[in-house]
Amino acid sequence: MKLLMFSYGERESRFGAILGEYVVDLNFACKSLLKQEGVVRSCEIADCIIPPDLVCFLQCGERSKKILDEILKMPFTPTDKVDGKRFVFKEKEISLDVPVRNPEKIICFSHNYHDFVKETGVPIPPSPRMFSKYNNALCGPNDPILYPKMTKCLGYEAELAFVIGKTARNVEKEDALSFVAGYTIFNDVSASDLTSMDKQVLRGKTFDTFAPVGPYLVSADEVGDAGNLDLKLWVNDVLLQDSNTKELIYDIPTLISFLSQVFALKPGDIVATGTPGGLAKYRTPTTFMKDGDICTIKIDKLGTLSNKIVEE
Repeated sequence: MKLLMFSYGERESRFGAILGEYVVDLNFACKSLLKQEGVVRSCEIADCIIPPDLVCFLQCGERSKKILDEILKMPFTPTDKVDGKRFVFKEKEISLDVPVRNPEKIICFSHNYHDFVKETGVPIPPSPRMFSKYNNALCGPNDPILYPKMTKCLGYEAELAFVIGKTARNVEKEDALSFVAGYTIFNDVSASDLTSMDKQVLRGKTFDTFAPVGPYLVSADEVGDAGNLDLKLWVNDVLLQDSNTKELIYDIPTLISFLSQVFALKPGDIVATGTPGGLAKYRTPTTFMKDGDICTIKIDKLGTLSNKIVEE
């Protein structure tokens, strides 16, 4: 199942799913279901059970997921309406937004691919090496990546990210995957000159739009083994990163267990697992992005994330 946030006309940032050839507004679909069942105050109840935001939906827990299963079994047509408003669309009619808005945490990992450490000569970290980004860095598929005036070295980093589906604290590795709601593509955009200058990464990693995510959140059951996905990145038509998540040093269960011993992971938290070799700053000559470039990432089963670089 592909979950997403989308906009249509005056309706901005709605929670939906791709069902066959259609995009369905799941909050409106829930209202329609409850009205068919004769539920009193169906609109208010639907807003609580299937809210119009993906993170809020994850926070609602198992009951909401059971109702979603019922909705997914409903037949849909493009003429379906509730309270006079359509809620079934062709994908070409809508614009995709960042699928996970306002997570409590955006957690990233570095030096977590075998091909990366071989290429750069950096040592394998003795434990997962983590840092964070802020929500201001989030942007969606097709949104521009702003090139800040403060940097001259704008780098790309293709990453597999997962999103937490339920609160996790002190989780054992063998249970860890049950806490994953789904997977998405993450671009850990970096101002490489600033991270080198600062000797830490916060400033250089969290400018506005430095965390493109999308295009969807693909459910964990649909992805299956996230430890064997091809991952590629192009700038314009030049392939610059080409790897597989088999190269991860610390796998996803290990990362979840590790993080959950530091703090409670909450529904909607985004965790980016690190980037493989091929970074701009390690190439000769370097391949930093420029104004007008198109950065595109493709990961098996997750789709394609593409963003244009636009000078601020």
